[in-house]
Amino acid sequence: MKRTISVLAMILLAGQARADLPVDGAYEGVHLIRGTVVSVGRVDPSTSGVDTGFFADANYSSVALNGGINSKKLGDSPLRKSEPATDEAQAAQGRINNVYAGVGFGRIAQLQLGYGSEGQVTRLRSDINIRSIMDFITQETTPRHRLMLADRITFSYTIERYTGDEEIFDNFTWGVGLLF
Repeated sequence: MKRTISVLAMILLAGQARADLPVDGAYEGVHLIRGTVVSVGRVDPSTSGVDTGFFADANYSSVALNGGINSKKLGDSPLRKSEPATDEAQAAQGRINNVYAGVGFGRIAQLQLGYGSEGQVTRLRSDINIRSIMDFITQETTPRHRLMLADRITFSYTIERYTGDEEIFDNFTWGVGLLF
């Protein structure tokens, strides 16, 4: 698993380096900011017996392709310790790590398939970044070196569905991150 995460991290970094190059060829005239969003936030499980948790992830998106890594912890938080009351809650106490690859429209709508510590997962993701939306609407491109902190703030939302007998891990996440 560590090797898979390392390989995916190198792919994300290579994609980030490519995103900094001048736009030409196939992406000429496309006004979407490509890059990596690093975010943290809250996990809300769909199973009522499992408490909320937290997550951290990194997700690279180009115009149509995207990929990412994610780690989440259900049922416990550094701010709130809890004792699992049910067998489902006990099963969800571990850390869940996943890697994803998918297609979509920039960061607005992404459909990703992934695999991780709890098996195969399908994820629908959206990263809302005001600067990226304004560039798309106005058909202008903000140079990466001119992005200020306020331009980089991104709100992330995901819905995850695990296949097989792992539906206790199905969840909705929401968080905030920075675009790099």
